[in-house]
Amino acid sequence: MIDPKRVLRALAEHWTLLEPLCERFDQGTLSLVELRQQLAAQLPAAPPADLTALLDQWIRLDILVPVAKSPNRFELNAQIHDFLAYLRREHRLGLCLEIEAYLRHLERLAGHILDAFEIRDGNDLARQLRLLDMRVRDVLKKLANDEQALIAVAERAKTSDRQIPLRQRYAEVLATWDEYVEPMIQLVAADGAFEQGVRRVEQVLLKLLGDQQRLGQLVDDDLLLRTHARILEMQTTAQLTLRRARELLLPLREEARRHNAVTRGAALALAAIRRKGLDAVPQAALPLFTRPQSTFLGTAGQVESYVYALARFEPRPAHFPKASGSRKSQTPRPPRTAREMLERCEQALPLPDLMQWLLDQEPDGATDELLYWFSRLSRDARFQRERLERREYLTRTHQLSLSSYALIRAADQPAEPTAPASAG
Repeated sequence: MIDPKRVLRALAEHWTLLEPLCERFDQGTLSLVELRQQLAAQLPAAPPADLTALLDQWIRLDILVPVAKSPNRFELNAQIHDFLAYLRREHRLGLCLEIEAYLRHLERLAGHILDAFEIRDGNDLARQLRLLDMRVRDVLKKLANDEQALIAVAERAKTSDRQIPLRQRYAEVLATWDEYVEPMIQLVAADGAFEQGVRRVEQVLLKLLGDQQRLGQLVDDDLLLRTHARILEMQTTAQLTLRRARELLLPLREEARRHNAVTRGAALALAAIRRKGLDAVPQAALPLFTRPQSTFLGTAGQVESYVYALARFEPRPAHFPKASGSRKSQTPRPPRTAREMLERCEQALPLPDLMQWLLDQEPDGATDELLYWFSRLSRDARFQRERLERREYLTRTHQLSLSSYALIRAADQPAEPTAPASAG
């Protein structure tokens, strides 16, 4: 067994030498020659014998351990490395599957707790409760570490070299979203494994509290209450960690996605311009640049829509009229006036069917316009009308069922015969 005091004393004494080595060991292992070069750069006045003695001390205290199958190369002891990373507030993002594995273990411990209570084994019950509390604290520690690691990922993406392409700068963000945040969203969902596991463990603890009051106390209630409170804290911390991850990484992920879409659309637009000239650019998007470019650049949504239009642009084929085809008038026909319709209706009298006559006069007329003229002509005082049987009429867009009228002149209507005067 290595004396912990000697390890801690060596770490405190040689901290200024070990801290720069941590960054080098993050990138890989080091040989004895490279270690001596690193120490010589920090201790230029030290003789080679002192450097050798210092390395031997670190190797004896297991601060430096040889690499498997490469005894001439060394790395920091994993536990020492984690301890130094904690002191330097360095956080490495773990796997979402680790949390899921912890949850499965918590459920198994909850089953052991029920078994121990059924056989009234107080010692085993207390031991299982302590294990459950320790595992919950492990999950809390991992969630806190993951949150700090996510903050570090976002900070590295924001402060990296601007000369590097955006996709390379945000590669860690995209990988973190796909490998950690997306599985975490599914895990912490309302019907996910995290909520279900927490609910099962919570039900076991609440049932244990009730049974202890009914059947007798085996363990202290404070232990149950403390473990239950820590489980609820774990549930809240997981939700807050996920929310923090989405707030940090989702804007960066969307920025990278928009940048990729803009780059792809711009490349397609430039390729189309090179092949077919500037006329290949869709004219529908040109009003975006109607103002002077120096004072108006457009919003992000307009730019994105414009680029999507460029990426999906297909020129419309030009259709030319046939030489023998009849040209249609480009000017729209003015609407009929009431005087014109009345004159035409008077000239066509007598009309056996007003609605049919309107359909013959206006075959392409709108249905509402035809109904208006039907109502207007049938109620005019200069015509005498007679209702017809209901029938079906087909307009350009509708099928009508109505009772039309037969129209004649009011003056042509035969007068009713008068009764002869009786002789007085």
